[in-house]
Amino acid sequence: MTRWSLMNKGSGNMNEKKEKIINTAIDLFAKKGFYTTSIQEIAESSDVSKGAFYLHFHSKDELLLEIFKYYYELMNQKIQDAEDLNKTPKENLIRQLEVQYEEILKHKSFIMTQLREQAITLNKDLYDFLRYKEIEFHKWYERVLVSVYGERVDPYTVDIVVLFEGMKNSLLQLLIQETVEVEPHRAATYLVERLDVLVNQILEAKEEPLITKEQMQKSYASISSPKEQIVHEVNEELIRMQEVIAKLDVTEDKKEELQGVIDFLTSEIKKETPKKFVIQGMLANVKGIPELDKHRKWISQKLDVRLL
Repeated sequence: MTRWSLMNKGSGNMNEKKEKIINTAIDLFAKKGFYTTSIQEIAESSDVSKGAFYLHFHSKDELLLEIFKYYYELMNQKIQDAEDLNKTPKENLIRQLEVQYEEILKHKSFIMTQLREQAITLNKDLYDFLRYKEIEFHKWYERVLVSVYGERVDPYTVDIVVLFEGMKNSLLQLLIQETVEVEPHRAATYLVERLDVLVNQILEAKEEPLITKEQMQKSYASISSPKEQIVHEVNEELIRMQEVIAKLDVTEDKKEELQGVIDFLTSEIKKETPKKFVIQGMLANVKGIPELDKHRKWISQKLDVRLL
């Protein structure tokens, strides 16, 4: 089985069943495609029931989003681990680019399948997530450029990143499609040598930047962070819980009590730093109500909160 273990060091805390479903889906999507792989197939190949699948993911689209989150966590961690304080910033950049190529090429079948089927562009949450990661990588490149070439390069970092990413991604596309074969270390070294030429030419020209940081910030202003996406998704789930509560065969006092729990949770998740023990306690208040159980479990998974 292909194993992508990824970015926020958070994958180590992931529920074992959820991680197995993700890894299984990666293999199935790579072999069969996203649209032709059924949830039933994913569940059976993961040795879980279809009901257990839905405790972790509402749909295949949500699963695909989680796969990419998982992948980016792994990629981020590997890039961080590749940094060696005993090496120069430029040597570290070469190694970090090499790692990016290695990881992407390991999973080129999966990536090619997604691009071919356009599953990414048809999934708005995934598209927004990838755009946000694009911003993060852009900022990372800006920091690296300053560490390699000094503060004088700072006004031109956006121009340089755009041009450098164009070279890097064009070469990567050829490698993924197996149009050419180039060893990752050689590719990374070659790209950084071209980067040297590019930076020197831009600094010598002393022209005004084509694209400023301010312009880039404006273009990214409408893109929400993964944290904001999670809050939005949990909020939608709480709305669904309200609809279920309204139809419960219980007293009006009980409905009002349960509605109070939903209101409290809605308020808590929107805080800058939600308290897990508070969320845990609130979810415990709806325990024992079968109609709400799947919603309670889904929210606990999404917010990484252990159920009482």
